[in-house]
Amino acid sequence: MVHDSASAAPIQAGVARVFDEASGYYRQLRWERNRLVRFEKWLTQTTIEEELGDSRVSTALELGCGPGTWTGLLADRAERVLAVDLSESMLGQAREAMAQRSNVTLAQSDIARFNPGSDKFDRILSVRVLEYVPEWQPVVEGLGRWLSPGGRAVVVTKTPISIWRGTGRERWFGPRTFARRLTGRSLNPDFWQKYIPVRTMVQAFRTAGLVDITVRPVIFGLPIFMRGTKQYPIVPQFAEQPFLSASRGIWKWVSAGGRSRRMAALPLAESYAVSGRLEA
Repeated sequence: MVHDSASAAPIQAGVARVFDEASGYYRQLRWERNRLVRFEKWLTQTTIEEELGDSRVSTALELGCGPGTWTGLLADRAERVLAVDLSESMLGQAREAMAQRSNVTLAQSDIARFNPGSDKFDRILSVRVLEYVPEWQPVVEGLGRWLSPGGRAVVVTKTPISIWRGTGRERWFGPRTFARRLTGRSLNPDFWQKYIPVRTMVQAFRTAGLVDITVRPVIFGLPIFMRGTKQYPIVPQFAEQPFLSASRGIWKWVSAGGRSRRMAALPLAESYAVSGRLEA
């Protein structure tokens, strides 16, 4: 059973409005508009694919599918996919993206109030969603109830301690930001966002009963490119490719390493992935 956005808490109604407004341009702006963001998309997609694995499964769930950017990765691996999102306009974009995917069902739901009933899922995916959900911790702890025995969950969210936090509208310096912090005002009073510490997320996975928990950086490198969405303007367009190639090589080296290497690299990441398995 799923609930529509009318039953969401007031702050989630505000979040839904923000993403309704962004639905027409979000995917192109965030993942497709230039070489840098396409590289970031490759990093994210590669991480998700590696953490989900190649095995074909029966059922999969996506929590916060947005415009369907990653839904196809589940549809490639599962006989049946349920993808839910709070924003009806985002779901409209996802319906277009998934029009040829007969194994995908889309539904409107506030994931903080999502209840699949007796349904169980072999794979659960949530990408860049939980940082907008005040009740994110109960959602993560619910993974253990929604996963089938042996099933795997993958969560991607933004990193709180990161060089990327100094970019664009998230800059911690400047008179406007200083005044806003003094008065306690947010950038958008209807918009809730919190960067979840890695240790806190890992503990929520453990509380959910998941094991074999892994952590790794996702979008990785230095936010210094001219044409990115919120980057420092240091590297001109002609020099982007060598920097991207170097970032790709270092990211592969970090991803192939052990826990210590991955954790040490997190301050260079804009986002991180946590995955875990429910014991069979």
